[in-house]
Amino acid sequence: MTLKPYGKARTTAASQARVWSVWSDPNNWSRWNTGIRWCMLAGPLVTGATARVETTAGSKHTVTFADVEPPSRFTLCMDGPPLTTLRFLCEVKPEGTGSTISQSVTFTGPLAFLFAPLLGAQLAKNFVPVLDGLAAAAEGA
Repeated sequence: MTLKPYGKARTTAASQARVWSVWSDPNNWSRWNTGIRWCMLAGPLVTGATARVETTAGSKHTVTFADVEPPSRFTLCMDGPPLTTLRFLCEVKPEGTGSTISQSVTFTGPLAFLFAPLLGAQLAKNFVPVLDGLAAAAEGA
């Protein structure tokens, strides 16, 4: 079962190419994403690649990348609550001389109907500082 996505978006003065160069480098996410302690991806960001991530809260996850389409989007997939998978869609689109960056999460699996309404909006709130950090890094701040 797949339910509606929960997400946030913002504009940035940085070009799509500049945002992509920052976002598509998971090994450096901890430099601008305050929720990531470290991320290790051995190789390029391509569909099927896997990485290990540790959050600043101390949880460790194996993530898989899907639907990688440079310089526009990728999806990060990971196990969520019991019988649930989280799919984080990360997109950057040209907007005037800058771009619009967005992140959303979709819950899938047999218990998605339970966990999406409980956790989706809260997870989406966490995207605001992530997108702000990404914009600042891409703008060179």
